[in-house]
Amino acid sequence: MESLASLAYRVIADRIITLDIRPNEAINESQLSKDMQMGRTPIREALGKLENDRLVVTKMRKGAFAAPVDPSDFRQVSLIRHALEPVAAGLAAEHYHPGHAETLDQHLELLRSLRTRSLEQSELMRLHLAVHKLIYGLSMNRHLEDTLTRYAHLSIRLWSLLLERQPPVVERTLELAEILERIEANDSEQSRSLMDQHVRAFDNYLAGLR
Repeated sequence: MESLASLAYRVIADRIITLDIRPNEAINESQLSKDMQMGRTPIREALGKLENDRLVVTKMRKGAFAAPVDPSDFRQVSLIRHALEPVAAGLAAEHYHPGHAETLDQHLELLRSLRTRSLEQSELMRLHLAVHKLIYGLSMNRHLEDTLTRYAHLSIRLWSLLLERQPPVVERTLELAEILERIEANDSEQSRSLMDQHVRAFDNYLAGLR
């Protein structure tokens, strides 16, 4: 069962990543406590973890704020993800077994449905992140999963800012469907290759918007 602190972390992280809480905006603990119907202790625990993840900063006597965004982070975060995302996809294909089919197929259906329905950019980013996090989990490497999840959160936040006034990036998100298909086929080499292409193509697209 998910702890209250874990739930608070997940909800607050989502709000920061998708810009519901903007960079440099104060985080109202009282309002979060009311919204999530929980005490302040788990919220403060979550904020501490989010600070470690560089999504929150705490200012003396002022409280917690959504971290500012440094454009130079784009290149630094991308370098790490370029190196590790293909590794995670390859491992996910190696470790894939039928017990993973239900969850993987649910995500595949959501991706395929993008061909016939439209999502707001924020919802598309949530789906994009969910698929990447699924792949990290399927890698069966907890340390790799934790590292990539942290950097994926930073990436999605940067992307959300760059894409605010752009059309939804459907084609870039649809690329993840083929990666999941190759993982399901236990095709490690192609999973790695496609993930490498996907990460680089997305970053090249975003670089053109800067």
